[in-house]
Amino acid sequence: MFIDRKLQLEPDKSILLLGPRRVGKSTYLKENFGDAHWVDLLKTDVFFDYRSRPALLRERYGATKERQVIVVDEIQLIPELIREVHWMIENTKSRFILSGSSARKLRKEGVTNLAGRLRTRHLFPLVASEIPKFNLEERLQYGCLPSIVLSKNPKLDLKDYCGEYLREEIQSEGHVRNLPAFSRFLELSALSNGELLSFSTIARDCGVAQKTIKEYFQILVDTLIGYYLDPYIKVRKRRAILAPKFYFFDCGLPNTLLGRELSRKTPEYGKAFEQLMVLETIAAKEYGRKIDKLTYWRSASGYEVDLIIDSHTAVEFKTGAIHSQDAKGLLKFGEEVKLKNKWLVGLETTPRKLDNGVWILPWKEYLNRIHEGKW
Repeated sequence: MFIDRKLQLEPDKSILLLGPRRVGKSTYLKENFGDAHWVDLLKTDVFFDYRSRPALLRERYGATKERQVIVVDEIQLIPELIREVHWMIENTKSRFILSGSSARKLRKEGVTNLAGRLRTRHLFPLVASEIPKFNLEERLQYGCLPSIVLSKNPKLDLKDYCGEYLREEIQSEGHVRNLPAFSRFLELSALSNGELLSFSTIARDCGVAQKTIKEYFQILVDTLIGYYLDPYIKVRKRRAILAPKFYFFDCGLPNTLLGRELSRKTPEYGKAFEQLMVLETIAAKEYGRKIDKLTYWRSASGYEVDLIIDSHTAVEFKTGAIHSQDAKGLLKFGEEVKLKNKWLVGLETTPRKLDNGVWILPWKEYLNRIHEGKW
């Protein structure tokens, strides 16, 4: 099934395309660069050829003076190839399209030395507008990975997917030797999904050092399994909480890790809705390039705003009936920062404006606005 992805890569620019496994990187590249030279490192013979001799890349493709495009799929498997890519970008007319699922390994190999020559882009699970007949309930439960959206047994396939990450991605990083402790950490991180992080509490519950928990979370971020959402701290009146929030990159993962079935009118359902909206906004930031920074705000006295877009738009997400008191956090934050928009996003079907100036937006309207940059 062909799915038209929103990501548009810059023409004539070498690209590093990052994304977790199964978000569709290889499919996307084959659809857009089918005529390019391909180095598929998931193939055993190709992997061992380049693993034993990275210079083969230069020897095979470096002699031509013609303009050419070379795709290297899953380059984190042989990060040493980055050096050859660097040389060829400098000395030939080659354009490279690299894909990877671990920023940690590539950073160690000095991929940042290619700044200005290799543009980093990200591919995410499917966004709502990419999914035919989008069903909110299904996507909150099972997430938006292409293979899961198209699966006849998404529950079982997600369980296998989570096991694959634990077995392959995390172990391959070489930094997790205590897998039982890491398994407990994954469950606790799923419980902390969308919440302010308390490294000390999770460390105590896992029976490991706080430093280890911070390293575990950094592994999840580096392998693109999750994102930090930093706090907004440029406030004048109320002291801001400084702890980050953490979100898994897909709604299906925390549900699967916890063996949880979502039910309406529960806190878990509301958190999943918030997560989906935050993830859609992160994707809109990358695809549309019209958003610079995303943060959240919580004051020491307990006022909170779920998402702040570029200091001009404050957003609160809610799945229950919406009343004027639900806008209290937005109004208090508006006393700290001059805002263009204060939005309460929920399940209502028609936009409306409260007497206090806060707009109630249906979630579909919110998604249209962030992807189109309509503020």
